[in-house]
Amino acid sequence: MATRVHVQDAVGNDYYLHEVDGIFFPEYFTDDPVGRINDIRNMEGRDDDILIAAYPKAGTHWVWEITNMLLRNSAEYHPTVKEEQMIELKGAQGADQLPSPRVFNTHLRFRQLPNDMIKRSCKILYINRNPKDMAVSRYYHVSHGSPSYKGTFSDYLPLYINGQVAFSSWFDYTLDWDKTMQDNKGYPIHCITYEELKRDPVDIVQKLAKFLGANSDEAFVKEVCDKCNFSNLKSSYHSKQTDKLKPTDYAFRKGQIGDWKNWFTVAMSEQFDAAIEEKLKGYDHNFIYQ
Repeated sequence: MATRVHVQDAVGNDYYLHEVDGIFFPEYFTDDPVGRINDIRNMEGRDDDILIAAYPKAGTHWVWEITNMLLRNSAEYHPTVKEEQMIELKGAQGADQLPSPRVFNTHLRFRQLPNDMIKRSCKILYINRNPKDMAVSRYYHVSHGSPSYKGTFSDYLPLYINGQVAFSSWFDYTLDWDKTMQDNKGYPIHCITYEELKRDPVDIVQKLAKFLGANSDEAFVKEVCDKCNFSNLKSSYHSKQTDKLKPTDYAFRKGQIGDWKNWFTVAMSEQFDAAIEEKLKGYDHNFIYQ
């Protein structure tokens, strides 16, 4: 059964989430969140399905578009937007109508993914990013959404640290996926770091292409990287807007490394560092903050 949860910050700004399977989901998720989770677990997979797993604001749009270009051997943008292949929003029936190769994206944990896709060893791309930039980007997203969060970033940060946000704690999400990879060493999971992709896109995309069994020719990869740089991708994403598809104006913000410094005070940064040390104890992290 889903539970509707009221979240409120220290000064009274609030929003609601659905709790299902121990995880918070946004209210726009579906009218029947429990049914959707069960529906996803029972989805029928295809051998060439790809799953992109990432916590919100880790760079999912970017990697999704790159992956589609690599699989299609064409540096042309996908005709739709990544939300159209987000399994939490699509569900099994909608997913079944999509042509192959299907490049799904998700914020779910490994245990919540389609059982049939896991049995087929469908490839997974796991993306991570430094959590301070993610927190800022997430705040911008929720404060510009509908309904929007009305508080300041300093009001929001404790909610983010405590996991009182859609898809729950980033710390728990990170540890869950780390344990998944430790417990399933033979499973085809390819890790991508947002900052490394930003700094050396050609090298990282070539490695991704080889994992996917796609064309890794340097000239082609450079073309893909150019088409998918931040400004080009943002322009393409918003050009896809139609009456049916309405990409949000806040899906892309700056795409920078280190913009968190413009938002965090010294005290807030120290608070976040302390949370990392406490909540990620035993996790071998080396985040790139600038």
